[in-house]
Amino acid sequence: MPTEPKKDRQKVPLGWRMDPIPSRPAYRDDDGNIRIPVWLTKSGRHMADTEMVLLPSEAALLADHLAKAMRDNARSMLHEFFRESATALGPGAVYVSKPDQYRLH
Repeated sequence: MPTEPKKDRQKVPLGWRMDPIPSRPAYRDDDGNIRIPVWLTKSGRHMADTEMVLLPSEAALLADHLAKAMRDNARSMLHEFFRESATALGPGAVYVSKPDQYRLH
């Protein structure tokens, strides 16, 4: 059943939006497709729970695009905090040098 948008101080974006459902992980169905549970909202109003269904090749392409966008356009709080004493080894993996070498400002 659709819900009314919350009356927050933040302006709700107009149009359709898909958000992953945090409590429901993506999974592979019996046909080999990747299913991602999502909430559909329209102008801040919940319309439905559904699933995005992707072929494995489409899921891999989406994962590559998301990883690239996160790598190229965003710096995590951890990277900012340890920017002079840490080295990113890969997505989600950071090497931090010995504690006595931290140069926090």
